[in-house]
Amino acid sequence: MITAATGLFLIVVIFAAVLFVARRILRLAIKLAFIGAVVLALMFGGLFGWWRGWFSSSSNSPRSAPQSGQQKNPARRPTPR
Repeated sequence: MITAATGLFLIVVIFAAVLFVARRILRLAIKLAFIGAVVLALMFGGLFGWWRGWFSSSSNSPRSAPQSGQQKNPARRPTPR
C-alpha cells in the first residue's frame, strides 16, 4: 500500500519528469517552426519570382535601354595603355 508521502513524492517526480520532457520538446518544436517558416518563405519567394518571370532565360525578356551617359561616343578614341 502506498502511503500519502510516497504517493506525493511519486507525483512530484513524475510531474518534474514531464516538465523536463515538455521543455525539451518545446525547444525542438520552436526550432522546427523557425526552420519551417524560413523554408516556406523561400518557397513562396521562389514561386512569386517564377510567376513574375524573374528566372526566365529567354531572349525575348525586356532589356533596359542604355542610359545617355553610358552610350559610346564614336568620335572618342580609346586611351592607349
